[in-house]
Amino acid sequence: MNNNPMYILTLPQSDEIMTAQGGEAKGNYKLDNLELEYETIENDTLAGEVSRMYSTGRSLSYKHVTLMRTSNWDKDLTIVNENINIPRKSMSAIVLLFTSRVITDSEEYIYPNIDKVNLTIEGVPNAVFSQGLHKNRFFEEAKRFFCPMCEKSMADKFMSISKFFSNGFALVIDLRSTRDDTTGGGKKIVNTQSGVLMEIKKKATTADVQCNVFVVSDALLNFASRDLSSIQY
Repeated sequence: MNNNPMYILTLPQSDEIMTAQGGEAKGNYKLDNLELEYETIENDTLAGEVSRMYSTGRSLSYKHVTLMRTSNWDKDLTIVNENINIPRKSMSAIVLLFTSRVITDSEEYIYPNIDKVNLTIEGVPNAVFSQGLHKNRFFEEAKRFFCPMCEKSMADKFMSISKFFSNGFALVIDLRSTRDDTTGGGKKIVNTQSGVLMEIKKKATTADVQCNVFVVSDALLNFASRDLSSIQY
């Protein structure tokens, strides 16, 4: 294919993931031996069938993840409003990850004392959760999104509730109509002026918090005449 997708890797600066000791300067780093792995079809008949599908037109679905914004929450805040105002044909979820303003562990995501989230979608309040999303549902919503088909023992191994609230917290707003992750089962966002508004109620924290807002959407890679013709999300 002539219009091959391009892979762009953006690496964080060294001071974002490294902590100097005793006033030492932070060094640089590099990644070596990065490889892309492809599956190949050795059978000529099957390869011909696949080639014809891409010639006549085919769409491949995938999850598109956008880091929409990184914002700073003052430690004394008790109400925070976050607005997501980008159009999506099928928005699967909004995921918020929280870190300390001074990062000492790049894999630690803290729980910033959130009690409840009220959601308004395109001017309609309580469009997903009739009484808002309460703290006692945070773990179940995250597990439902990240481990939808996991056995309970496997889900608990990778995401126990104690680990979730100690150093692996994610605030997940699941917008799918079904939990089997059917493509196109998310919320359609057209009116970007109002979009999705989250009113987050929380208690004060001991330190300032950095909030990273991700939008997860269903997307399609569309092929025609064996070329990538468009991307929809």
